[in-house]
Amino acid sequence: MIVSDRDRSHKSWRADWLERFRTLTTFILLNLLWLFGAMLIVTIPAVTAALFAGVAPWTQGRDPDKPVATFWANMGRFWRKATVLTLINLGVGLLVMLNGLILRQMDQGQLLTLVSTSVTILAAIVLLLLNVYAWPLLVTVDPPLRIWLRTAVKLALSHPLWGGAVVLIAAIPVTLGLFLPGFVRLTFVFAATALIIQWGGWRVIRRYAVEDDLLQP
Repeated sequence: MIVSDRDRSHKSWRADWLERFRTLTTFILLNLLWLFGAMLIVTIPAVTAALFAGVAPWTQGRDPDKPVATFWANMGRFWRKATVLTLINLGVGLLVMLNGLILRQMDQGQLLTLVSTSVTILAAIVLLLLNVYAWPLLVTVDPPLRIWLRTAVKLALSHPLWGGAVVLIAAIPVTLGLFLPGFVRLTFVFAATALIIQWGGWRVIRRYAVEDDLLQP
């Protein structure tokens, strides 16, 4: 049986669109799974790690396999370290906010105020950069806790410009979600933000994935 070039082209076109549709539905499903899992509040660290793990294959040139089953499995796998990172975020974040409130009441012309403001801003920046590398490192390499945090800090300090660019790009879907209809948040915002951060962090992490100089105890 002879298959014409036109038939081959039609089948290829249909396969491409089916693949794109499957990717889109998986993307939306991951976003919905995060929203559903985050309803209990205390599960936010675990579902966030699972979301990053869910989008990680795309950043490595692969398609997610069994996204629902994998999502719940990754919640159980990563929840401890994800909770530690969340507690760090909350602790440092609260300190930054508290310092900001205190600094507003101080004389802005004093040297102590300027130094304190600089330290507070620096702490906030380092915290943001830490997250750019900590989440992708967790779901791709998953080193021991101490090595994981130490490596994330090293990457944040050694690649600050790239990390800052990733933070700015990741802020785009979050900002759009504030102004676009509610269904956008249900289908797009959280998974898109995780995908951007995962992609940005992995581009740096993969340089050290084979070289273990950053991952040694």
